[in-house]
Amino acid sequence: MNSKQFIEIRRLIENEFSHAVTKHPKFCDSFIDESARTWAEAETRIKAHNSQPPECADCVLMEEVAEAFNAYSHGDLEHSLREFAQCGAVVMRCMFFVMEKKPEKENHSKNGETKD
Repeated sequence: MNSKQFIEIRRLIENEFSHAVTKHPKFCDSFIDESARTWAEAETRIKAHNSQPPECADCVLMEEVAEAFNAYSHGDLEHSLREFAQCGAVVMRCMFFVMEKKPEKENHSKNGETKD
């Protein structure tokens, strides 16, 4: 990833974050759905799936998400923050991958705005 692409990805993320905060000022009612399957179970299931080829970006991201929420659900906030940062890193790599697939003229959205 070159610095121009990194800056573009960062700009897209910042724009989406700003848009989301404006559109949905209340983030959520609860951070974890306590009635759902535990994140420990999800993490175990996803890691088992990911241990077999092929390695896919969506599965890698889901593993990081499960690790982040599992750590949070066990009160390990520092570990949870590191895992959420890893989620962000995987998302950025996914964005870079998609950018590389798009024709050059499509890589620049009008004023960085998104449609919702």
